[in-house]
Amino acid sequence: MTEPMRDVDVPEGREDSAAGAAGHDHWSGSRHVVQVRPHVWNWLAPRIGGGDVLEIGPGLRPTAPVTTSTFIDSSAHALERLAARGGTTATVGGALPFPDGSFDAVLAFEVIEHVEDDTGLLAEMARVDRPGGMLILSTPVHADLWSPLDDACGHVRRDEPSVLFEKVRAAGFEIGGYVWTPPASRALTTIRARALRTNRQLSTAFVQTLIFPFHSAYQRMFAKLAWQDPAEQPPSEADDVMLWATRSSD
Repeated sequence: MTEPMRDVDVPEGREDSAAGAAGHDHWSGSRHVVQVRPHVWNWLAPRIGGGDVLEIGPGLRPTAPVTTSTFIDSSAHALERLAARGGTTATVGGALPFPDGSFDAVLAFEVIEHVEDDTGLLAEMARVDRPGGMLILSTPVHADLWSPLDDACGHVRRDEPSVLFEKVRAAGFEIGGYVWTPPASRALTTIRARALRTNRQLSTAFVQTLIFPFHSAYQRMFAKLAWQDPAEQPPSEADDVMLWATRSSD
């Protein structure tokens, strides 16, 4: 169990017109920061030994601990709330604003499917990651699983898993493993998409306050990671893939 609802930052200008004016910050309806995927962080933390972490596009749902991590996001409101809790923040704009090899781990959950130049972003992730550093990312896969929720969230693609893996490797990473999740029911997907299109700010605040705290607590207590060998492709019913990789030393 990883994500009960995809509701992440939409690139500038890709908001659906029904959700409000272009450029509207859908995170601005909530001040509540929730650390999600605690099971993922508990797996990663001992492998980087307190090293520097960059998380890209977390909104108000970071996976990395706020006070010891760096965050970059298109939402000024989210960055303000993360900074208020002690996080180091930077705004989106072209190349990542960090020197080469700045971090021991780079995290990007439900981000690259929003970015036109995903290979460029992956290359930037590799640039700021130290040799031997970690990468964890997640993204929806399989074009034939495209749904109204992809449109509502502003996705620009669903890569086939083999294409995704090749992009990650071409950027300079060695994939160590992955996990996958099946799609939600069609009815639930339709409800989620309709809620985002009707009032993205309100629906984001609702799930931020009432759903994600309980989901995070569930993951902390019960979720387990069973990484699969990347030599074996995710099945056709995989709706979303999360993978870990290490930065090549070459």
